[in-house]
Amino acid sequence: MSARDALPPPTARDLAEQHDMRIHRAKQRCRPVLHLGIKQFIAGFCWHKGDDEMVVYLEGIAGPVRPCDITIIEEAT
Repeated sequence: MSARDALPPPTARDLAEQHDMRIHRAKQRCRPVLHLGIKQFIAGFCWHKGDDEMVVYLEGIAGPVRPCDITIIEEAT
């Protein structure tokens, strides 16, 4: 048995944090993401004190977007 097999399965919180980090990486690398089936670019994001999830702002959209409404586009490197 390898060390990887001994790890517990990721929790919902772990998966949410991984998604947040992918959003952060997409912003840093100027990579598009999908929102409502349309490619968009991340204009910014923040965590407000006491909030459970980050708030994401996309180029061309005036209001905030929930991170769970964003799909990360996996591009070949």
